[in-house]
Amino acid sequence: MQIKDSLEKNYIRNQKHDFAAEIAFQLAFCYDIGFGTKSDDIQRQIWLAKSIRQLDDLNIEKEAVQPAWRKMREIDGVKEVDLIHEYRTWGRQKLEEAQVAYEREIRDMEREFGEIHHIPLTLCNILGNLLDEIREFQKAKELRLRIRDQIGTDVIDHPYYIQSIVDVAQSHINLGEWTAAQQLLENALKHSENTQGHTTQSLAATSIRGILAVTLCNQGQWKEAEALQVQIMQTRKRVLGQQHPDTLGSMNNLALTYWNQGRLKEAEELLMQVMETNSRVLGQEHPETLTSRSNLAEVYRAQGRLQEAEQLEVQVIETKKRVLGQDHPNTLISMVNLASTYSDQGRWQEAEALEVQVIELSKELGQEHPDTLTIKHNLSQRL
Repeated sequence: MQIKDSLEKNYIRNQKHDFAAEIAFQLAFCYDIGFGTKSDDIQRQIWLAKSIRQLDDLNIEKEAVQPAWRKMREIDGVKEVDLIHEYRTWGRQKLEEAQVAYEREIRDMEREFGEIHHIPLTLCNILGNLLDEIREFQKAKELRLRIRDQIGTDVIDHPYYIQSIVDVAQSHINLGEWTAAQQLLENALKHSENTQGHTTQSLAATSIRGILAVTLCNQGQWKEAEALQVQIMQTRKRVLGQQHPDTLGSMNNLALTYWNQGRLKEAEELLMQVMETNSRVLGQEHPETLTSRSNLAEVYRAQGRLQEAEQLEVQVIETKKRVLGQDHPNTLISMVNLASTYSDQGRWQEAEALEVQVIELSKELGQEHPDTLTIKHNLSQRL
């Protein structure tokens, strides 16, 4: 709705100028295909008349916009992540409102362009990420399986073919289905490597390696994961630069692999770099900054540096409560981590009080919710 509202305000401010007709045509286009608003034939005709253009012009515009959407998908996928982050900062209600809007917009786009066109597929990808954010993992998986089936499992020349496999694998990961995810990712990586030779394709393969490394870590295959993560980090530093979020993410993942192998000093050095750069580049309250702080606190605790761990954990919890809410799963998991630090210091009453809070707040998620199970597991590790 923001696009449509912005165009209407712009038209009102500038309707005496010649370029107002072009703004009116853009609004007619939005109402014609249902982009940023519900499709509406009457509104389309109203704005088309104000633009002094014809219906044939709209059809030409629809043909012209397709390569632009394809190009955006190929070179600027990070916009999807940033968009979900914007919705996240507005709270769960805004996320749920966005879900309804995207579901409606996808139906309109599929009607106009077909189910496997770049525009509806891009919107489906955003919707899948949004469903992940509100922890609707099974619904996201069903959406991604539908997309993959629409494209077909043997249409390897379709631009979205590899991404559809990766997206399904991501849903398997979110549901803890590690073996299924690994098989899909190895298949996607093979197809991606067969088309390398271009920077974007190389980065796409690197991204797949990163997700594959996650599945290996969760199956205890640390050495195999480390080899992939070192390769990923080196590639991203060379192609994207030291301060790029993807580079920092790969450094964070490698640090966690060091940590899980007991190589705490190496983990600490990497996480310090990541935390400092994230704070400077992304801001103190960005989710990636909070994640790097939490991870560094865990390394401090493993090293016995309990006061330093506590200081970081308290900062993280205060920020997450303000940004995400006190009952958000990420906030609750951070509270469990702080309870562990209190216990390690012999502060049993403070640890118990935090645990009681976590148990009460997690009831809102439901007993079988994946995050509730994660929180229960983390609490059981403390007992």
